[in-house]
Amino acid sequence: MILTSQFPRFLVICIVYIFIWTGLPFNIQANPPNRDENGVFINPYADEIRKIGLLEKFWWKFTYYAIKKPLISEKYEYEIIPPEYVNPPERFYSGAVTWVGHATFLIQIDGLNILTDPVWSERVGIFNGRIGIQRYTAPGIPWEKLPPIDVVLISHNHYDHLDYQTVMDLDQEHQPLFVVPLGVDSLLEEWGITRAIEKDWWESTSYNGVEFISVPAQHQSRRFLHDHNTTLWSGWVIDASELTLYFAGDTGYFSAFTEIGRRFGPIDLAMIPIGAYEPRWYNAPFHLNPAEALQAFLDLDARYFAAMHWGTFDQSEERLSDPPRELLRAVRRNGVDPDRIWIFAFGETRAIPARQAHNIITLEDEVN
Repeated sequence: MILTSQFPRFLVICIVYIFIWTGLPFNIQANPPNRDENGVFINPYADEIRKIGLLEKFWWKFTYYAIKKPLISEKYEYEIIPPEYVNPPERFYSGAVTWVGHATFLIQIDGLNILTDPVWSERVGIFNGRIGIQRYTAPGIPWEKLPPIDVVLISHNHYDHLDYQTVMDLDQEHQPLFVVPLGVDSLLEEWGITRAIEKDWWESTSYNGVEFISVPAQHQSRRFLHDHNTTLWSGWVIDASELTLYFAGDTGYFSAFTEIGRRFGPIDLAMIPIGAYEPRWYNAPFHLNPAEALQAFLDLDARYFAAMHWGTFDQSEERLSDPPRELLRAVRRNGVDPDRIWIFAFGETRAIPARQAHNIITLEDEVN
């Protein structure tokens, strides 16, 4: 009798134990720690990332810019919307995105105007851009045509994603809320930015009913010689009333794309980087190549893919025009519907289709 009464309880314990270790329906490894015992941020989803010394990095950069780059033929002409035709609406409720260039999008959804990793400077780098990399393509939206900006999402502190002059101009003219990964808030505070909130992975904040969730990325952070990985890097999920968007920031390929899609799907639009990937010995852990970006999109199980992080800054050995061409080759190899892959012209705006066809509202409908 005692054995019979105890058996169901024992069986339940065994089932729960099996579920824990198999990850069904939950996974105890879903939130691995992103800091080591010294408080330095790490990439917990990577088995090991080889440390590349500053001298090794300098030598690669020197040989590329001094020897290889002059021999590279760049014949591709970028598709650019003429500035006089770029006129984003002041507000848009159903969901639209405009590509400014690199990792900068203007996202207009539920009446909010959101910028991702905003950079309008002609050069980014140390000493507020006096020394750094030159911009090859002008911002797709002229500064004076920006609508009122409510929220700025920052993925990490690298100069091509967190630009001092742009941040200061936004704060002075728009007074947005800056939503940033851990540690970046302190840097903004040094710059005099008072409206900022920082989040760890899987943490969220809301603004006017739209939720912003920090999600894992595989990257690194640094602005000076002494601050390597002292601030966090992240992607962002934007959960609005009718649509869910994902902004990857800067990242290499890693297993958490599937977890992000499982937690927050269906994801309607995934903004994923496709450039700055060669040579692979240096960039593979931290930057997706186009084929990996497509696989990340499939892992996320998203509806549409917005390609970014290409054609703006010359940061690696592939030609500036290579990423979209390589992405389309990967799309054909994998049999993905090319209509789901959005390669923007600089300054192009696209409305995000509603999940139900009868709910589709165009930009012209809302403006008129």
